[in-house]
Amino acid sequence: MQRYLCAALSALSLVLPFATASAQTYPDRPIKVIVPYGPGGVDGQLRLAQSFMEPVLGQGLVIESRLGGGGIVGTTAVFNAAPDGYTLLFTGTSTLSVVPHMKKVPYKLDDFVPIGTLSATSLVLVAPVSAPFKTLAEMIAYAKQNPGKLNYGSSGVGTTIHMVGLAIQVAAGIEFTHVPYTGMAQTTAGMISGDTHLTIGIPSAYMGLVKAGTLRVIASAGNKRSEFAPDVPTLKEAGLNVVEETKFGLLAPKGTPASVVSKVANALSTAVQKKEFVDKMRGGFVTPFYLDQAAFSSTLRQEEEYWSAMLKRPQFKSVLEN
Repeated sequence: MQRYLCAALSALSLVLPFATASAQTYPDRPIKVIVPYGPGGVDGQLRLAQSFMEPVLGQGLVIESRLGGGGIVGTTAVFNAAPDGYTLLFTGTSTLSVVPHMKKVPYKLDDFVPIGTLSATSLVLVAPVSAPFKTLAEMIAYAKQNPGKLNYGSSGVGTTIHMVGLAIQVAAGIEFTHVPYTGMAQTTAGMISGDTHLTIGIPSAYMGLVKAGTLRVIASAGNKRSEFAPDVPTLKEAGLNVVEETKFGLLAPKGTPASVVSKVANALSTAVQKKEFVDKMRGGFVTPFYLDQAAFSSTLRQEEEYWSAMLKRPQFKSVLEN
């Protein structure tokens, strides 16, 4: 028995220095970052940060979009990855704080280690300029007079956009007809064609069309007015208890060494502080915003508490059960 114990301790003594050395030399090869959305959207934020992060890390970032399941496919891939810092997740907070309460997924919030955020953007409620209303108040009044006649587009059943739209209906006492699409591009096309009268999303998806005079912002969903639409009220200002200010940030699989997380967090915070990065983000209608590991974790918890309570309401449960 003593001989076996000595052998086990000897083997452990070989493993521990190797693990420590791996963390100390991290990264010694490119880092894959999975974005659980389609290309040409959210991944653009990380690509802007990439040139500032790579010199700090000393390695390249390989950014890979994995669309599917409202963020579930890409998030699951990171959940299943080795916790060594070479596969990270760049996602919106709703993927972890909302989706696990709406759908059956293999992961939960505690299965990831928050690293830090890159942006925090209030969602905007937009409508075609041809819609039969121009303001939030007019939209609510029209919807009350015409129940179910307003078509609300979303990127799919059970997505955050769908849920925020439902929350608006519950808070305002109105009724939309939900038109689910398969992604943001299709949702936008539905707005342009006039098939839908309303949707909500990140400003970068719609502000170009707003500037072009095709769409109109009638409200924002943050705690304060959107910097990209300062003249329109928040939903809270209108008396609707609906807040969705999506933060986008980096996370690692649970079990990733603290020293590895710290190195990535340092690179991320360096990027967010660069004026060139800030200017480019704002030019793309995205608000740069850095939360460190502790603050990011706290934000995720707060959002999870808000949505887990919201989704237990009868109006939501009936949708999620269908």
